[in-house]
Amino acid sequence: MASINDKPDLVLHICCAPDEAWGIQALKEDYNLHCFFCNPNIDTEVEYKLRLVEAENVARHYNVPFSSDKYDPQSWEQCIGPYAHTPEGGDRCRECFLLRLRRTAVHCKETGYDSFSTVMSVSPHKSISMLNETGAEAASGSGIKYRCFDLKKKDGFRKSILLSKELGLYRQNYCGCRLSKKEREIREGKKKFPSPLPC
Repeated sequence: MASINDKPDLVLHICCAPDEAWGIQALKEDYNLHCFFCNPNIDTEVEYKLRLVEAENVARHYNVPFSSDKYDPQSWEQCIGPYAHTPEGGDRCRECFLLRLRRTAVHCKETGYDSFSTVMSVSPHKSISMLNETGAEAASGSGIKYRCFDLKKKDGFRKSILLSKELGLYRQNYCGCRLSKKEREIREGKKKFPSPLPC
């Protein structure tokens, strides 16, 4: 795809509006951005649509082109099936990243873009090495380049929280998948009912 100025084009995989907002802020001066929302991991269609609308609103706010993949949770279930027993941050997350970033690479191929990245690196809960490894693997052999960014650097996560408040964005408290949601509920349950102090 031809650039409209001397900045290179970059497709940004979008996981949620708060990370998207900071990702756009951090990269807009250096790239012509295109946002691509691709999240078959989200546990319900209601939650999916809520995050999609918020992401569309952020792209509109910054005047950045936006498109989205179809909602296909079954593909996520099949992808992570063998790893469903693993904890958050482990093999199941790796397979989830790979699924979404491969779809982003396909989107680039279909629309004429030659590089992509993801805003998932805003989160302090995401391993930057895992993201970069899966991004490179997703791009491998496609002729598309994965660009490595660590958007949590330079206080990026805190800035994303402040920007979310400024824009009035919905901030979810789990990554989106049913397993993450269940783990969050278990953690919250433990906080409500702390272990008794030893005698």
